[in-house]
Amino acid sequence: MKNDEAIKCSYLGPIGTYSEIAAKKYFGENNIFIPQKTIADVFESVKINETDYGVVPIENSVEGSVSITMDLLFEISEIKVVAECIVPIRHFLLSYEKIELNNIKTIYSHQQAVGQCSKFIRNYLNNPEIIFTASTASACQLIKNIPNSAAIASENVAKIYSLFVLAEDIQDSMVNATRFFIISNLKDNSLTHKSRSKHSSYKTSIICCPKFNKAGVLYNILKNFKKQNINLTRIESRPTKKQLGEYSFYIDLEGSIDDKKVQKALNNIEKMSSFFKILGSYNKWEE
Repeated sequence: MKNDEAIKCSYLGPIGTYSEIAAKKYFGENNIFIPQKTIADVFESVKINETDYGVVPIENSVEGSVSITMDLLFEISEIKVVAECIVPIRHFLLSYEKIELNNIKTIYSHQQAVGQCSKFIRNYLNNPEIIFTASTASACQLIKNIPNSAAIASENVAKIYSLFVLAEDIQDSMVNATRFFIISNLKDNSLTHKSRSKHSSYKTSIICCPKFNKAGVLYNILKNFKKQNINLTRIESRPTKKQLGEYSFYIDLEGSIDDKKVQKALNNIEKMSSFFKILGSYNKWEE
């Protein structure tokens, strides 16, 4: 891909979501950004090459992993992770009305955002009904004609939809951040504007399912990293949805698949696995 070509990137919409913020933070403003209704739609647009890249949330520092993203990475073989982007999260309580907090009857937002603001909701609101939405920005569209309602979203959304800010920085943690994956289905999916160099720090993400569900199986997988002195930055398990008690493991590690130590560890793990996928090897995010 040439540097002067506009990149087509899909993200969880509508306009104003944290996914859009991440997309523009990574690629810059002068590209083509296409909002999608769901995370699954982002994957589909990338799978069929409707867009060059997609931006999807993978984990939050407060609420943890995004299950749907993890499941789709497992299910769609064509998709690769080519980069990551980390966005600080500041949540605002927004409404089309100037309304007192104790008069709010309904809160709309994405499930992750609601979870990240649970203390504020419990301590400052009068037991409102919670409605989960596909994204924080779509929540702001939905409350437009609903009296005594508010949404949890970014300050960016407040400006886009001309909403009143009822409260700011309502997230439980002031160090709240969300990590996003940049995904692609391109054969040449190197990001030229974020080019690799021998001095860069890399991360590699994999999924594996053990061949046999028995005592010590996870330990046997992880000791391959210990032997090669490879640091793990994240490990999660998800049900394979095939039978009860059967899990796949999502592992992020420091290092590139070009490193011999990483290759050796992954080769051993692949032999131990009924399913094995290298999601991608990419530059570690640095501001």
